Amino acid sequence: MSKRISKHYYDEIQNWQDSISLYISSIIKLEERLNEIVLRNSIVDIAAKVEVHQLLLEKIMDKLHRIQIDLRIHESSLKENDVFIDDKSISTEVERLHVELTDKVKNAEKEFIDVKYYCNTFLTEILK
Repeated sequence: MSKRISKHYYDEIQNWQDSISLYISSIIKLEERLNEIVLRNSIVDIAAKVEVHQLLLEKIMDKLHRIQIDLRIHESSLKENDVFIDDKSISTEVERLHVELTDKVKNAEKEFIDVKYYCNTFLTEILK
């Protein structure tokens, strides 16, 4: 029995998990840099400006964590006893969930890129 679809979905989930891990790592580094700005800067209202960026980072971090949970759940639906399910056993619900997760991941990636750009631009301006 062919297991190409479940294997493909699984590989895609693994790639998404790897990407999300990199995004989370990048967010942590950005948060550290923002904290350094507050600690060594005496610019008026810098803490309030930094807080805006930290809130954006927290929001995308929460979204990424929720997606990771959804991905683990979906991943478990692709295997039975650690063996990929047959292509014919993939239900329309599993297919629908995969499409939904694809959209969630793509939207989160776009949001992450926008927030990262916004934070990096802010850091560059402050460090001038």
